[in-house]
Amino acid sequence: MTIRIVTDSSCDLPKDLVRQHGITVLPCYVVVDDQTFRDGVEIQADEFYSRLQAGGRTPTTAQPTPADFQKIYRDLIGQGDQIISIHVSSKLSGTLNSAEQAKASLDDGSSVEIIDSHLASIPLGLVVLDAVVMASEGRNVHEVAATIQQTLGLHHGLFALDTLEYLHKGGRIGKARAFMGSVLHVKPILRLEGGEAYPVERPRNSERAMRRLVELTQELAPVRRLAVIHSTDANRMAELKQSLRGLLPADQIIESRFGSTLGTYIGPDALGVAVTQEPG
Repeated sequence: MTIRIVTDSSCDLPKDLVRQHGITVLPCYVVVDDQTFRDGVEIQADEFYSRLQAGGRTPTTAQPTPADFQKIYRDLIGQGDQIISIHVSSKLSGTLNSAEQAKASLDDGSSVEIIDSHLASIPLGLVVLDAVVMASEGRNVHEVAATIQQTLGLHHGLFALDTLEYLHKGGRIGKARAFMGSVLHVKPILRLEGGEAYPVERPRNSERAMRRLVELTQELAPVRRLAVIHSTDANRMAELKQSLRGLLPADQIIESRFGSTLGTYIGPDALGVAVTQEPG
């Protein structure tokens, strides 16, 4: 039996890696100006950020439905596959609940293992890439899922935002609420921890935020995987990547972009880093 990896579009994995590894990505939904789109399918990042920065109503998001998951699960099981389904933190989205409902509706739910990554965006994507490697090693689906669960603590995400405005408007501010008093004058750095966004520091400008993002990432060394990500400024992401070459060769550092699901909350001019540490 082949183990297939399923995730959702909040993972922000580059499409070439998705194709290369045969990953199944369920699109989340984003509502922009009263129009509903499937993230990465019916709306791409360029159009989304253009509409976001044009003003108008604040975009909203919705998780894939149980019916969306049912179709994918049934199709894959019908091909004789087993499934490991890895998703955005349950504290940030109802996606995991939709997956669980779909699994409960199956005649053979034992073929599906569902994992709460406690992460979002490209840090989730790095968990998915680890799962792809493990799935190719000949172990059964339960062994692979157990190993993924045991190693989730090796995956980290750091994000430097231009503003907390979008996180606040979208209701995903979480522990970062502590920074709201100075939201107009800082470039907040957040860390994914325990499935939520936690405040780390409040640099006064973008240059300082970039420098601290690099320093905080270096503190996680040695690293096994590394990714950089941006919302609207690819040049700044390239600078960030250049600054991190001491951790991994440049050709091994993944470049990604926040799609419309995360972009709804991250906003323009955001940068991020995802790290998979070497086990200690």
